[in-house]
Amino acid sequence: MAKLIGTNGAAISAPGKLHVLFVATVGVGSDGATGGQAVAATALFQSSLSQAVELELLSTAAPRVPPPSLPRRAARAIARLSRFVVRLWAADVVLVFAADAVSLFEKGLMCIVARLARRGVVLHVSGGNVPAQCERQRVVRTWLRWVLCSAHYVCVLSAYWTGFFSRYGEPSKIIEVSNGFKLGGPSLPRPPGNRLAFVGWVTREKGVFEALDVLAEVRILYPATTLTVVGGGRDLEAFTRAVEARGLTCAVRTTGWLSNGEVQRILRDSDVFLFPSHFEGLPNAVVEAMAAGLPVVATRVGGVPDLIRHGQSGFLADVGDVVGMAKMVGQLLAEPDLARELGRRGRDIVLERCDIERVWRQYAHVLHDAATLAGRGDRGGERA
Repeated sequence: MAKLIGTNGAAISAPGKLHVLFVATVGVGSDGATGGQAVAATALFQSSLSQAVELELLSTAAPRVPPPSLPRRAARAIARLSRFVVRLWAADVVLVFAADAVSLFEKGLMCIVARLARRGVVLHVSGGNVPAQCERQRVVRTWLRWVLCSAHYVCVLSAYWTGFFSRYGEPSKIIEVSNGFKLGGPSLPRPPGNRLAFVGWVTREKGVFEALDVLAEVRILYPATTLTVVGGGRDLEAFTRAVEARGLTCAVRTTGWLSNGEVQRILRDSDVFLFPSHFEGLPNAVVEAMAAGLPVVATRVGGVPDLIRHGQSGFLADVGDVVGMAKMVGQLLAEPDLARELGRRGRDIVLERCDIERVWRQYAHVLHDAATLAGRGDRGGERA
């Protein structure tokens, strides 16, 4: 939707609609890389929310692993904050996406500035490593309390995150809203096979090396088992060397980052989705696998247990439990009827929680309520 530009460089809101300054990464990196929060923000920005409110994007840098140096990130943050202040005056409410502690320092300052300017403030936090950062550093805990105090509403991904953020802010401000996706149809019935899939950043903390260990264990009983790894990241070369060192080159395929359509094709052609991550918010990769009707074996981290009911809609294991995950994968390969049933139940869960048509309406309500609390009203616009 086109934006009018005032003499100060800020966008002028269309009459009759809330003007929302949307602070998030939208799109993918130049190498096709993307992050979970970027995927969710892109889906929301491109949804019918733009028909309910007037969205203006304040672009942030595309995701990179490893991230740029702190001085470079600081310089970019200052530039973004300057643009934010200029555009804030035309806004009724800001919707700010934040991830880890470094992101929270920048995005939190935006929230505080917006609240001082008497704008509505909605903060979305999804970084899986925030609890560990809070545990290690008192300054992070203190800053988090200030930021949560500045927001009218804080959108979190699941009950686990409601419990965590309630320790630092008012529980009444915290709203559970899953990441939203435009969900396709389930996988078509196919002959049972021995194909495992992993999608995500190829880094140690995502558990990709444990996925390799699981593959080696499973191949003892099922020698034809293969693993497809979709994604890239700082540990891709180390992972490739580990595959070669273990003699598994013929069993492991790495694709790099792929388009959404290509990822969906791989999910449809796989039998089990393996996700041994060390920490998470609510991983989009797991949601997309469940939406495809693929049974999931994942670690019991972040909001994953709020999405997967162990033994009913997937399997859960502790971080680093290679033997346990291998047994679960083996059971799914040995019992295709069980695999199909878990996949069906998993798909039902994500259809209920994560369909973008449901999620954008939740955000529309929250944005209007935040604007009202800030005294900006709903400007006569329609509520979803």
